[in-house]
Amino acid sequence: MPRAFGNYVLLVTFVNLANYTVVLPTAHNYSASLGGSGWFAGLIVAVALAPGLLSLPLAPRILRSRYKPGLAALVVLCAMGNACYGLGQLAGSLWLLVAGQALRALLWGACGRALVQHVVYACCGKSRRSAWTARQGNIGFFGMGMGPVVAAGLSKVSFKVGALSVDQYTAPGWFFCVVWLLMLLVLPLIPEPERRFETEFVRCTNGEERKCVVWPDGKTLWCLFSVMACAGTVAVWETSAAIVTQRYFGWSVWTTSLFIGAVFFSSMIGGELVRCLLKRKPSLHELDVTVTGLAMILICSSMLYNYLPSSQSPTHSYEVTYALGSILVLNAANYSRNYSVAMALRSAASVSGEMKDMAVGAQAAFMMTGRSGGALLGMGLAAMPGGANASAGLVTGISGFCLLLLAVPKLHSAIREV
Repeated sequence: MPRAFGNYVLLVTFVNLANYTVVLPTAHNYSASLGGSGWFAGLIVAVALAPGLLSLPLAPRILRSRYKPGLAALVVLCAMGNACYGLGQLAGSLWLLVAGQALRALLWGACGRALVQHVVYACCGKSRRSAWTARQGNIGFFGMGMGPVVAAGLSKVSFKVGALSVDQYTAPGWFFCVVWLLMLLVLPLIPEPERRFETEFVRCTNGEERKCVVWPDGKTLWCLFSVMACAGTVAVWETSAAIVTQRYFGWSVWTTSLFIGAVFFSSMIGGELVRCLLKRKPSLHELDVTVTGLAMILICSSMLYNYLPSSQSPTHSYEVTYALGSILVLNAANYSRNYSVAMALRSAASVSGEMKDMAVGAQAAFMMTGRSGGALLGMGLAAMPGGANASAGLVTGISGFCLLLLAVPKLHSAIREV
C-alpha cells in the first residue's frame, strides 16, 4: 500500500466517522429546539449514511482508472453538507439539517466505503489485506471516538457573527466544514497510487459472461450479514447512549460526549489487540474471532438493560453496569465487523473477479444499511418510555439472529474453508 495515499484514505475514514459521531450528543436537543421529535433526531443521524447507497452502483465507473477525483468530490460535498448543518438554526429548518447530512453522505458509498476496499485489493498484497482492513476499521472506531470528544469541546463554544449563532448545536457543522476544506487543500499533494495487484483478477469475456457467478454464495452472504449486524449494533448503541445517559442518568452533554468517546477509544484499542493476536497466532481462524464477538455482544447486551422499576430512579450501580456493558459490546462489534469484511471479500475473490467487485460494493451497502437503520431505530426507541430496554433488546436480537443463521447445515464449515 503506497504510504502517502494509504494514510490519506485512513484520514478520510477517520474524519468522516468523527464527523458522523460529533452530532450524537446534541442531535436530539438540536432537533427538539426546532420542533423535531426523537424519531426525527434519529432520521438526522441515519441520513448521514443512507444516501451513500445511491452512489454504490456508480463505484465501478468512478474508481475505474483514478481514485483522486472521487475523493475530491466526496470532500467537497462533505464541506457543503456541514455548512448546511451549521445553517439549520439560522434558517429554523429541520429539513436543512437533513439535507446537509444527506449531501455529506451522498458519495460516501462509492468514494468512501467501496473505495477503501477497492484500494486494498488493487494496491495491497494478499498477505496484508486482512490486517489493513482491520486497521482501517480500528481507525474508523478511533474517529468515532474523537467525534464525541470534539463535541465536548465544542459544547463550550458560544458566539455570534451577525445573525449567525455558533453554539453547541451548530459548531460541529462549522468545525468540520473547515476540516474538510483543509483536506481538499492537501489532496493535490498526494500521488495517485499504482494498482500493482489489479490484474490479479481477470474479468470475463463476452463469451464467458453467462458462466460467471456474480451472486454471492451462502458463506459470503453470512459474512455480509454479520457486517450489517455489527454495524447496526454500533449504531443502535451510539444513538441510544446519547439519550440514556442524559435522560436516565442526568449527565451533561460534556459528560455524555466524553463517555461515548471513551467507549469508542477502548474499542479501537481492543481491535488493535485482536489484530496483533491474529498476527502472532495465524492458526486462529477469523471466523472463530467473529463468532466469539457475536456471542460476546449477545451476552454482554444484558448489562445494558434497566432492571429497576420505572418508578425508581437509576442507581449508581446501573450506571457502572451500563458503562461496562457498553465497552464490552462495542469492542466485540468492532473486531467482529472487521473480520467479517475481510472474510466476505476473500470468500468472493476465491470465486471470481466479478464476485469480488460485487462484494466490494455489497459490504459497503450492508454496512451503511446497518448503520443508518440502527441509528434511526436506536435514537427513536431510546426516546420512548422504557427506551433503554427497547434499544438494548434490539442489540440482543441482532446478534442472536446472526448466530442463529450459523445453524444452517454445512455453513460454518464452509466459511472456515475460506
